[in-house]
Amino acid sequence: MNCVICGKEFTPRRSIQKYCSAECRRYANRHGVNDIRAAAPATAPVIREFRCLKCGTIVRVRDHSDGRMKFCSQHCEKLYWKHSKKVKAVTVYRKFSCRECGKHVLVTDPLDRRRIFCSRECRIHWFGKHNAEKRAKMAAAHAGGDVHAGQML
Repeated sequence: MNCVICGKEFTPRRSIQKYCSAECRRYANRHGVNDIRAAAPATAPVIREFRCLKCGTIVRVRDHSDGRMKFCSQHCEKLYWKHSKKVKAVTVYRKFSCRECGKHVLVTDPLDRRRIFCSRECRIHWFGKHNAEKRAKMAAAHAGGDVHAGQML
C-alpha cells in the first residue's frame, strides 16, 4: 500500500492505516487532508450550499456523510470560535433540496432549523412512505421464515 501523503510504499499494521509514519499522519491532520471529501464526485448533485462564516468561501456539499453546515474546514471553525467575540453577527443563508418533493429552499432565518424537508407535510409524507417500505420488508422476511433477515434493516 502507498502512503496518502508521501506516496512511499509501506505495509500497514492495521486495516485502516493510511499513512506510513506518524509524521505523515500529523501532516494530514494539520493540513486538512482528512477534510477532503472524495466520496462524491464533482458531478454529483449539490445537497446544500452555504457560505463559510470565517473566510466567506461558498461551500457546495455533495456527499450525504459530509456534515459541514457553517464552516468550510476545521481550521476555519477553530479560528472562528477562538475569536468569536470580535466577529460581528453574520446572517446565515442555507440552500437545500427537499428530500420528498425536490423543491429548492433558501433558509434565511437563523432560527429556522429546516435542513432536509421544505415543510412538515413533506416530512410526514416521506417518513410514511419510508416506514411502509420497511414494514413490508419486515413482513416479507417474517413470512419467508427468515426471522433474522428483518433485523438487518
